[in-house]
This record gives sequence, C-alpha cells and structure tokens, in this order.
Amino acid sequence: MNVLFDGTWIGTHLKQNVMHGGLRVIYELTKRLENSNEVDLFYSSNKYDRAIINNLAAFIEKNKYSSPQNKIANNQTEIFKILHYLNSKADSYLIKNWSTKQFLKLNHFDKNMIKRMDIYHSPLEAIPNEIKKYKNIKRVFTSHDLMPFTRPDLAPPSFVELLKPAYDSIDRETKVICVSEFTKSELLNYRKDLEESQIETVYLGANKNIFFPNLDETKFSVLSEKYNLKFEKYLLCLNRNQKYKNTEHVIEAYIRVVNDSKNSDLGLVLIGTFDSIEMKKCSIDKYKGFKHIHFIEYVPDADLSVFYSNALSFVYMSLYEGFGLPIIEAMQCGTPVISSNQASLPEVVKGFGICIDPFDVELLSDQICSILDDSELRKKLANKSLERSKFFSWEKNLEETVQVYKKAINN
Repeated sequence: MNVLFDGTWIGTHLKQNVMHGGLRVIYELTKRLENSNEVDLFYSSNKYDRAIINNLAAFIEKNKYSSPQNKIANNQTEIFKILHYLNSKADSYLIKNWSTKQFLKLNHFDKNMIKRMDIYHSPLEAIPNEIKKYKNIKRVFTSHDLMPFTRPDLAPPSFVELLKPAYDSIDRETKVICVSEFTKSELLNYRKDLEESQIETVYLGANKNIFFPNLDETKFSVLSEKYNLKFEKYLLCLNRNQKYKNTEHVIEAYIRVVNDSKNSDLGLVLIGTFDSIEMKKCSIDKYKGFKHIHFIEYVPDADLSVFYSNALSFVYMSLYEGFGLPIIEAMQCGTPVISSNQASLPEVVKGFGICIDPFDVELLSDQICSILDDSELRKKLANKSLERSKFFSWEKNLEETVQVYKKAINN
C-alpha cells in the first residue's frame, strides 16, 4: 500500500540537537515503515514551506530512502517555487491581488502522486483539507496526548497552538491511533462525536540497539569525564523544564536524601532543555549550593543509554504523560523505576516499578532511600524493568500500525 506520511515535524526539527519524544517516535516509525514489505512510504508537509520541504529532502537523502523527487508529494515544479519565493517578498509588485495571494497560501500537492496514495498518516499535525477531497485516501491520525484540553493548567501555551488545529482536523472518517488506553479514554471524552471503533491503541517502543544494559566501566568513566561528574552513585531524571514535568519535586526529594550525611555523595542528573536562558540560569543559581545536582540539556543516545544503565534509579514524577517513553528506555536498560501514578504512567509501569503520588515529597525521598540502602530491592526492580520492557517494541508498533492502515482501507 502507498502511505503518504506527514513529515512536517521532521522538516521543522531536523537540524535541532534535541530529540523530543514526538520526534523520536516519528523517526523510529518511519525507519520501520521504510523497511516494511507491505508499505511504500512517501512524505509531505502540511504547509508549503521551502525550508521544511528542503529539510525533508535532506532527511530522505541522509537515510538513503530513494530519491526525494519521487518521495515528496508537495508540488515541486519550478514555477510553483518561484511563485512562493515572490510571495515571501512583502513588497513584490507581482503579487498584489487577493485571489493570487489566497492561491499561494494553499498547500498544493502533486495530483498524480496523490491519486496513487492509499493512506495519509499524520503523526502529530493537522490533516490538510485538500487531502480530505481525495476519496481514494484513507486518513490516519496519531493521538499522543490531550493535555491542552484536559489539563490546561499544566499545558504550555505552545501545546495548545500546535494541537488544537490537529484535533479539530479529525472527523468520523479518520482512523485514530492512541499511544495508550489512557489517551484513548481522554480522546473519547474530549471528542464525544467520535466512535470507539475508529480508535486503536498502539503502544510505543524503545530502540533495542541503543537502549540496553550498558554497564561497561570504561564507558561510564569516559561519560563521567565528558560531563564532569564528581560522583559514582546518582539518580537520573529525564525532563524538559516545564511545569507538568514536576522536576522541582524530584529535586526537593533528592535534597532531603542528601541532607542525611551517609548519602551526601549521591548525585542527581537532570537531562532536559529549558524554555529560556533565563530559566536555565535561575535553576542553576537556585541549586548551586548542592554540588552534585547536575543539569545537562542534551546528550546523544549512546551517552543516554550509559546514563540510564548506571543510575541507581530513574525517577519520573511527571503530572501528565500520554505514554511516557523514557520509562521504557530506562526499563530496557535494566534501571529501577520510580514513577508518578498520574495519567498513563501506571498503565506503562503496571507493577514492574514503584508508582507513587507525585505530590508527596517525603514518600519519594523514602522510596529513594529504600533503593539506596537495599541492594536486593535494586536487583529485584532492575529485573522487573527488563521483564516489563519486553512487552514494548517498535517491531510490535510497526505491525499494529500497518494493521490500522489495512482496517482503514477495508472500511
């Protein structure tokens, strides 16, 4: 089957170092769809933006996914490129009348390519109205979370701006993939006009070639030198510095633990981006009295695997997650997990880690101490993590995604 995949997110974020969860999911899925015997994959952007389309072409070339000219469905004719270039010039005397301007705002697709497509899959962005005009194309949308609509008190404003058009573009003829049963229930509650039968739950996975028990002492020694770590024992927290991630709660619990002299050499590694330079400076200044709190904005996957594997525990106190991919990455590395009991996280952990109230600082500090003091508990939780991680895989995700495509076509 021919699948047209919305690569807007790839084209927008391709040259950024930070691999956010949504982007990681898209990379892993497209990689497997490209290698599937049942799918011929093509790409598009849901808006005509030369930078996005050029980045998509670079992504296709870099990964050797055939020729970009044959893979990207947005209109690539020279005259169209010229018109859009002229439209980008505010003082262009050639682009004056209203009808011409409206024409240039449209996202034009290569009609010959579009007519050959069976599926249009948007992993995040709004489904273009132009796609809905083609009756040969069945539409699939992936729902990661609905935080802006169900927990607006936690959601950054940018999430609303991104997700509102996307969820508004879903209709009764759209097949929806939800990344958890929790997200499915949230979607059905938010969009009561949708039928449960049009929604499928497909869990995410973690790359087994990257995330595995990585306990090589030399690698950890190199990592410690690279990131200037002055400790051997540490807790790991993987969070962007935003309200719903509840990072301050983790830091407060950690401080309680290290105030006990026997744990004073314990480190806390916090990996994640800040929304601004000011926020970063504020956090560093606030906790500069604690020499073993270590903020790192970005690490490559190979380093991240070593960080996960050597941590005493992975601590994830998020107040809202549609899935919680870092938990699976940590579990696949054999790391004991202490998780929040909010949103989808109990569904993912499912008794194979510690799930607790994310507002109880004392309880979290007690659980950290238990893992620190009890080597048998650490071993038990490490084995449970590895066991639970076997339930999730990108291979399984691919198989179930392709099944959703087939159901969409057959319906």
